[in-house]
Amino acid sequence: MKFFLTETNTRNRLPYGINANRAVDVRYANRKNSYRIPNCCVVDMKTPSEVFFTDIITEPFLMVSREVAEVIEMYTPETIFKTIYLLETESEINATYFMPFVEEVECLSEQTKRSRGGTELLDIVLRQDAVAEKPIFRVAGFTHVYLIVRLDAIESMLRRGIRGIKLKELSVV
Repeated sequence: MKFFLTETNTRNRLPYGINANRAVDVRYANRKNSYRIPNCCVVDMKTPSEVFFTDIITEPFLMVSREVAEVIEMYTPETIFKTIYLLETESEINATYFMPFVEEVECLSEQTKRSRGGTELLDIVLRQDAVAEKPIFRVAGFTHVYLIVRLDAIESMLRRGIRGIKLKELSVV
């Protein structure tokens, strides 16, 4: 089965300065601590002129559009979601996202290449035994969101017309 690293395409004119008001404590942006984050949060953001709201935002924490949330719920019904209201107060531009607490999996093979400090992944290689039955998950042990999506789930998202994402096929051993 094929898996893809799914990220925000940063070539778009994206909102920035998200969570400057610290409405969401990013230390708790994982499944184990999801109960510490309120069910609904109003989160500050800044927007460039002609802002583009992509369907998956990975910084400063994972946020997805309703269409992506529906696919995540279809493939992993045990996923917990919190509602995030992004608000730019000056222009009153707003957007609604969902913060999914997807499963975190220890799935990296020995062949994975890391940065010198070991805090970033340069070339991800997954272990087949760890990911065989996982349609959507995060790589465990990293504060940066490495969202991994299986081919069938990605196809389901793309059929719903999601935009603004970048996909990179990963090796599985």
